Amino acid sequence: MEPHHLRAPAVDGAVLSSPPLSDVGSQLVENQNRLAAWDYDFQGRRAGWLRMQARNQAITHAKAELERFGLALPSLADPAAPWIATGHQPELFHPGVWIKNFAAGELAKVHHAVSLNLIVDNDLPKGASIRVPHCDGDALRSVPVEFDEWDGDIPYEDWAVSDEAKFANFGQRVAETLGTLVPDPLINEFWPGALQAAEVTDRVGLRLTAARRGLEASWGVSNWEVPLGKVCESEAFLWFASHLLAHLPRFQGVHNGSLARYRALYGIRSRNHPVASLRQEGPWLEAPFWVWRAGQPRRRPLMARQLAKTMQLRIGGEDEPFAEIPLGPDREACCAVEQLHALPGRRIRLRTRALTTTLFARLLLADVFLHGIGGAKYDELGDEIAREFFGLKPPSYQTLSMTAWLGLEPAPATPDQFHDVEHQLRDLRFNPERFLTDAVVGDWSSVVLSKQEAIAGPVETRRQRVSRFFEIRRCNEALQEAVQPVKSRLETERSALLAGLRRNRLVHHREYPFVLHSASRLRETFRRALTDQLGG
Repeated sequence: MEPHHLRAPAVDGAVLSSPPLSDVGSQLVENQNRLAAWDYDFQGRRAGWLRMQARNQAITHAKAELERFGLALPSLADPAAPWIATGHQPELFHPGVWIKNFAAGELAKVHHAVSLNLIVDNDLPKGASIRVPHCDGDALRSVPVEFDEWDGDIPYEDWAVSDEAKFANFGQRVAETLGTLVPDPLINEFWPGALQAAEVTDRVGLRLTAARRGLEASWGVSNWEVPLGKVCESEAFLWFASHLLAHLPRFQGVHNGSLARYRALYGIRSRNHPVASLRQEGPWLEAPFWVWRAGQPRRRPLMARQLAKTMQLRIGGEDEPFAEIPLGPDREACCAVEQLHALPGRRIRLRTRALTTTLFARLLLADVFLHGIGGAKYDELGDEIAREFFGLKPPSYQTLSMTAWLGLEPAPATPDQFHDVEHQLRDLRFNPERFLTDAVVGDWSSVVLSKQEAIAGPVETRRQRVSRFFEIRRCNEALQEAVQPVKSRLETERSALLAGLRRNRLVHHREYPFVLHSASRLRETFRRALTDQLGG
């Protein structure tokens, strides 16, 4: 395991691409060849068959979702073509995340590939509001604007809007808060799409997804979109999950061992970063999946217990198993898959966790996966697990992010200017004589002379050292009156610089949601960034 240090770009319009996007063509060929030669057995289904099945089922679900919201379908849906995938939670993310969708669409055109975006709706929302810059007089500040009430622990796929009035006027409130700071903010185009989607679904994540996908289409980007929850209910995914469950003791050992090496490599002491270890409770082993009931939408770990010929499954925190499936390390999983396929009818949701999401996507769905910085860090660990558990050199992935500022007017203040004023104020306290002007130095010459004599005086004994210290301090305090005009000027300058730096932190913040950005400015930023990366 090699350490990788990925940092978000520091300036407006800068892109992080590792490797360069221009290398994706060779990545596709290399990864396709590697995966085509990987004849792995998933409890009765070979990897090649499962890849075609996973792709066909993803397209089927994606087609249903897009048609449900009246969105145009992409032109290519060939499971044998190269596949480029990305994914993120269905939230109002920043442009550094959004650029992955545009990159996937553009790469698909260049390489005659299928582009797919996974809507990670099994994850937990971070909140029900966004922070919006607002001018309060001459001061710039950031204020929260809510689009719904916030429960906290409900996954996106079960998060229904609870305050329709608040959701309906969110776009107007955001625009009013922004005022004239941003011309043509995207919220004006985006929110009508979210309200239109409200006629189809009450799910927050799907409304935001439909509005974003419609906006992308108007900009010439047309990716397939599928909720991860739907993928997790597909037969192909359940074969994958059954294999991990059938070999859970070995997978848990590989997972926890790889995690320990990852933490040692980066000096991580937290027990929950980047993920928690998989636990054991007597004969029950924690599996790398979430599970919950539709009427009780709190994610819990899936616990599994291997019996002689069957495997029991239960929800973490519950005592009784919710299923007993015919599964073991030496058994074909067809009957287990059939039973797992019936779980949605019982309102039980079996879902991936972060590492199993990308293991499935990279090994059985995509040829190249586009990660952001966070996902790329996770998949350093994912690569280690894939090598050891599946015996496969994992297909390479792409890391892509970008920094885009809102285009707000910065203040003429820099950290260097602030540190210089701070240094002068400190010097004014301990060396005030340096700041005396010719006009006043004569009035204070005796004090200056006393300080010079104290500095030059003997310090052979402790009493002499203490005496010198107090005399120097007395002289410095006496001279403060003489330098008061300079001090007042510097303190005023310091306050102005501090206010300017606070403003600039807001001006140069890279994580404002894309809906706050200028439509024309952001579209041009994306176009220029992808043109530069793809070389034409």
